[in-house]
Amino acid sequence: MVRLVNQLVKKGLMERFEFDGIRMVMLTQQAWEQFDLFSRCEADFGRRSEELLGRENALWLTRCMNSATDALRSGIPTQGNCLVRDENSGEENRYLQGKIVTMPNPEQDRKVEAAYLQKAISYEAYVALIDQLVINGETTGPDQSEAFIHYTALNQQRMHRWEKTIQLLPSVETALRGITVPQTWLVLTEAWCGDAAHSIPVLHALAALNPLITLRFIFRDENLELMDRYLTNGVSRSIPKLIALDTATHEELFTWGPRPAPLQAIFMKMREEGMAYAAIKEELQRWYNKDKSVTIQQEMAALAAATHTDMGMTA
Repeated sequence: MVRLVNQLVKKGLMERFEFDGIRMVMLTQQAWEQFDLFSRCEADFGRRSEELLGRENALWLTRCMNSATDALRSGIPTQGNCLVRDENSGEENRYLQGKIVTMPNPEQDRKVEAAYLQKAISYEAYVALIDQLVINGETTGPDQSEAFIHYTALNQQRMHRWEKTIQLLPSVETALRGITVPQTWLVLTEAWCGDAAHSIPVLHALAALNPLITLRFIFRDENLELMDRYLTNGVSRSIPKLIALDTATHEELFTWGPRPAPLQAIFMKMREEGMAYAAIKEELQRWYNKDKSVTIQQEMAALAAATHTDMGMTA
C-alpha cells in the first residue's frame, strides 16, 4: 500500500497531509479530472474479475478482503477463515465460497433513530428559517447574544452568495449521479455557524444532482445526545456534522465535517499555536473563498460514491 501511494504521489494523483497527528492522503485536482477514467477502470476490473472467477466468487473475494480490513481496523482477531478447503483436491483455494464473518467495528453499524429524521427539515425550510430569524433579530440555540445574531445575518448573506456562485466539477457530478442506493444526508448545524454557511449550500447543490439523496437538517443544541456520538477528536461538538445514512435502514454510511480535511488541519495548527480566534476566523474565510468549494465537492463525492457498489475494498 505504501508503494502504491508513493507512486500515486509521484504521478501527481495524490498528495499527503497531516491531520491531528495522523498522516493522511487525498486526491489532487489532476486525479479528480481523471475521475471518469478511474471509474471506467474500476468497472472494467469488476467485469474482468467476474469473467475469470464467476460473479459469486468475485463478490466473495471482495467481501473476504473487506472482512480482513474490518478486522485490521477494529483490532479484534478474526474468528472466520477466508481460506476454505477444496474437497476435490485437498488444497486450500482462495476462490471457493466460504462463510465470511465481518468483524465489528466501533465506527460501523451505527444507526440514527427515526425520531431525529422526523424532526429534520429540508434545505428550503432551513433557509426560510434563517431569513425569518434575521428579520426578527434572533438566531437558533440558547445563546441569543448580539454576536451570535450578527453571525447569523452574515451567514445569511454568505449562503445566498454561495447559491449564486457554486460551480460543480464535472467529475463530481458524474460521481454523485452514479449513486444507485438511496441515501439520507442528515446535518447537525446552527444558524450562527460560519463553517455551516460555507458548506451547506454546497451540500444542497450536490444532493440536488441525484433524486436518491435526501438532505435534511437538525439543530445541534436541541439534539445533544446525537451530537455527542459524533464529537470531533472525541471532545468537540463541532458543526456542521453530516451523517450519511442508508435511507431504508437508517444505518450510517459515512460522516463528514466540520470542515474539509485540509482546512481542519490548518485550523488545528492555528489553534495549537495560540492564534487569536478573530484571526482564525479570517483565515478560514480566506480559505473558503480561495478554494471555491472544490475540496468539499471532492470529499463528498468520494465518500458518497464509495457506498454504491459491492466491488472494491473498504478504505
